[in-house]
Amino acid sequence: MLVSDFLDTIYDNVATKQDYLNKSVAPIFTNDRICRQLKFALDKYASYTKALEAYHTLSVAGNDAEIMYPDYMIRSEGIRFLVWFINGYAYPIMDKNLNNTYGNFPTVLQGLPRWFNCWEDRIDFYPQNSNGYNHTTITANVSTSDTTIEVASTSGFKAKNGRFTLDNEKIAFQYKDATHFYGCRRGMEDTTPLPHNIGAVLNENNVWVYYRRLHFPIMPKSDGTMSSDLLAKEMMIADDHLEVVADYVTYKLLSKIDTERAQYYKVNFDEWLKEAKYDINKGRAAISKSSNIRDPYLFETNDPVWRM
Repeated sequence: MLVSDFLDTIYDNVATKQDYLNKSVAPIFTNDRICRQLKFALDKYASYTKALEAYHTLSVAGNDAEIMYPDYMIRSEGIRFLVWFINGYAYPIMDKNLNNTYGNFPTVLQGLPRWFNCWEDRIDFYPQNSNGYNHTTITANVSTSDTTIEVASTSGFKAKNGRFTLDNEKIAFQYKDATHFYGCRRGMEDTTPLPHNIGAVLNENNVWVYYRRLHFPIMPKSDGTMSSDLLAKEMMIADDHLEVVADYVTYKLLSKIDTERAQYYKVNFDEWLKEAKYDINKGRAAISKSSNIRDPYLFETNDPVWRM
């Protein structure tokens, strides 16, 4: 469901008879008021159910020993997994606490990070990183809709399903040959598709953070109107959950001015969140459960690293 459609549901819920007859001078609630109540509901949904999963990929240079948290990451159990890519190989990085990391790495050692810990707003690597990322330049202009990107060389990048940063845009690609990335998906990870000129530097996103996040902000502009770009975005929450969220927002708004009308939209949001979380976790378990898939052979995994 688009943001515009979801907001229209709330607008319809709180509308008065005069609104439907086009006689109302001004709406009961401003966009700012509606969106502030909506943010509370969306944050509560995301932090409790942990339903919104996302990638945060970035280019981490040699000697960088830390990165910052992804935007909108849930503080509680937000980070699920980290992977470091080096020349097509994937190295998992395991979460360890401060006692382990500082106890085992009391001095500055450099190499391939295999552990990380989180503190404040940053992720620290142990041992400290000494591996850089691959980079190249584009050899043809790129429009905002192009799905094939021509470059000087793709050497060292993942063979399939990789990501890179071009100027300030993050892009996912499906596969490559020696000088092209194909099947590119533009404007990934809350970035915007942009035009790019010949010679622009393209950096491999060699560190991938798998995390659970809050919903992207839905707030009006300074003049109180909603931007067309925001209204055209897809809501991150599944459609079958959005009706309850809309009813909850409607109830919280109307209960301040019209308790009788508000009762129609009253929901036990906390109890519903428990059911939603149960359903989500049950679905995840069903996806990962199978008794018919053999373990991979060593030649398939190149143990102890994964070949991607």
